[in-house]
Amino acid sequence: MAQSPENLATIEYGSKNLTLDQPFLISVVLRDVETRPSVIFPEIKDLEKRSKSATSSVNTVDGRKVVIQTITQEYYAKKAGNYLIPEFTLTVNNVKLHSDETMVVFAKAGDESGNVLDDNVAVTEVEDNSQSVFLSVQTDKKQVYIRQGFAVRISLYIAENAPVEMEFYRFNEQLQSILKAVRPVNCWEENIGVEEIIKRKVTIRGRKYAEYNMYQARLFPITTEDIVLPSVKLDMLVTESGGAVNVDKKLVRGFYSRPVTVVVRQLPDHPLRDQVAVGQYSLRERLSSDLVYPGESVRYMFKVEGVGNITAIPDPLIQASSSFDIYPPEVSQVIKRSYQSVVGEKTFNYFVVPRKDGEFPLSRYFHWIYFDVEKQKYDTLTSAASLEVRGDDYKLANLSLSGPSGLYDNLESLDSSRDTIDYKKILKDLTNIVIAVLLVTMIWVFRK
Repeated sequence: MAQSPENLATIEYGSKNLTLDQPFLISVVLRDVETRPSVIFPEIKDLEKRSKSATSSVNTVDGRKVVIQTITQEYYAKKAGNYLIPEFTLTVNNVKLHSDETMVVFAKAGDESGNVLDDNVAVTEVEDNSQSVFLSVQTDKKQVYIRQGFAVRISLYIAENAPVEMEFYRFNEQLQSILKAVRPVNCWEENIGVEEIIKRKVTIRGRKYAEYNMYQARLFPITTEDIVLPSVKLDMLVTESGGAVNVDKKLVRGFYSRPVTVVVRQLPDHPLRDQVAVGQYSLRERLSSDLVYPGESVRYMFKVEGVGNITAIPDPLIQASSSFDIYPPEVSQVIKRSYQSVVGEKTFNYFVVPRKDGEFPLSRYFHWIYFDVEKQKYDTLTSAASLEVRGDDYKLANLSLSGPSGLYDNLESLDSSRDTIDYKKILKDLTNIVIAVLLVTMIWVFRK
């Protein structure tokens, strides 16, 4: 593991003992960085770069916001063996991170049929393989519910036996124009970023291609308008072969994608239809103690985790009660973004103060409604925890949770039959005696 001088950025490795269907992971971890920086990972001999993912974690520690960004690159091996990862240096936010060399071992997978180089991209759904070169805008879904995520990928495909040589031409300028046309205004975008064009081998209906991926993201429609991704054009500098001897002809040639439409469906009728999250979620919860006394605080964690737009997850619905004081939660979240999905968790930490004794199932007070895209119906995450409260009813006037003892504490243990010393009366008598002595002395002096 390599670290920056301030320990705010590190390079970390995943497991070094893998099978061929598992990726070797190199990650850059940044602390206290709100904006995700651009990171270009090294090329490693005999390992193929694949997907990149980005994870952000936001927590509150002692009232301070703590943000951790993790950017991860996957590397796959084509055959089993030992692979030397040489030392390398990455520049991140103008800080150089150095990593020493290490060894990674890839063993044969139990089922080698899983070692396919398609990166879970539905390349079989792109244009037919009659074209040697084509530009493709792909989505992994043709129909979604409002607020349900779908993937978008823009790639150029060049057949291995294509009779042309190509170079990218004014690429950055063209890419910005393409993205401006493709990005819908009525969608929330979760983008992991593509800082470099990575060549990847794929097979489309038996024909081998090199894919050059330029953009990938997951989009979440926020209105019920259908998403229309128009046809876009990419100009390439093409050198054609097969002409006159010793004559190379370079020309700019445009390649067009086909338009793509994603149908957006409204959710079924429900009082909270416009507010609920959409996706697949589950609940994890924890009580700091399941037995307390009236007036004693307890911490309750309500964590929603799953697949969907984690950032937009609303707070749980809280049922008001005279039996509890429930304070606003501290909220933290962890989100992992990749082409395949956006997954993560959002945690709500509550302070709960019971006012009376009894047995209280928290299902009465905490629940979270969402729309399950797999079941295609609304579902509710309900607390299964129960809190036992022992003691008298909570009375604010007599509450003494901390600090010094009260004026009447231990009053019942005092013995009222014992004589007490009245120090105030003794002081008053002594003062009167002193005054009388002074008066007698003054009279005696004046008489002389």
